[in-house]
Amino acid sequence: MIHIALAFHDNDGNYALHAAATLVSLFRRTASPITAHILHDAGLNDTGRARLAAVAEHFGQGLRFHAVPELPPASAADLPPQFGPGSLYRLHLPALVDEEQVIYLDCDICCTLDIRELWEQAAQGRAPSGEAPLLSCVRNMTDGRAVKKKGLNPAWYFNSGVLVFRPRRLRAVFPDLMAAVLRLLPELPRPLLFPDQDALNVIFRRLPLHWLDERFNYQLHVAGRWLQPPDLLEGKVLHFCGHKPWCEPLFPSALGHLENYRFLRRLLTAPRSPAT
Repeated sequence: MIHIALAFHDNDGNYALHAAATLVSLFRRTASPITAHILHDAGLNDTGRARLAAVAEHFGQGLRFHAVPELPPASAADLPPQFGPGSLYRLHLPALVDEEQVIYLDCDICCTLDIRELWEQAAQGRAPSGEAPLLSCVRNMTDGRAVKKKGLNPAWYFNSGVLVFRPRRLRAVFPDLMAAVLRLLPELPRPLLFPDQDALNVIFRRLPLHWLDERFNYQLHVAGRWLQPPDLLEGKVLHFCGHKPWCEPLFPSALGHLENYRFLRRLLTAPRSPAT
């Protein structure tokens, strides 16, 4: 069984839809059994739950909902406006999902591969020291100057949009990872551009990490990648950093994922057979 997780705050119904489209991309490419774990707060309404459940049911995959507490008001107020409280909800994963390994995905992810490839590479991975890792991750493709200002090494700074957690190992080091990050956030240099990502990189900078192939978090904000057509983006976990696939203007790289939204719309609007 492959375990994956998504986490979001949904105050208008849109993020449940984006999460459902990510699941469509994942389930369409993967034949192995999957359990999808949805970490959410009270903002997820019945319509959002039903959409996610319809996707899992259609593909015959498992789905579990995990309610998380809302952030303390002071912590929520400290986040940059482009990052809502849901950006931190992934930090509850080690406490809520009791598995050896879980793949976390942001809701702006599109899978153009069988996710078992990522699962198996992570399961076999070791830290450069040879130790068993706490996380598997991909280096962030960004301007190293901003990372250096945080006192971090750009060569070892990871992107938090795709992470493979080892919940049982993590709990032995951080009984409450969310609490550890919330204590750290007020101490991070301002401006706070990427709250969870910066905090995780600080916390894990001296802990064992396994570095994944770049294709498992193919960050599309890197120069020129927005213009790549879908046929050049096969075999990857596409991460729409910055410009989202559901925003105008459209870029060629978004066209493949928009087909997942069209599939989702057809699925959600199709007449349901009456129960017998």
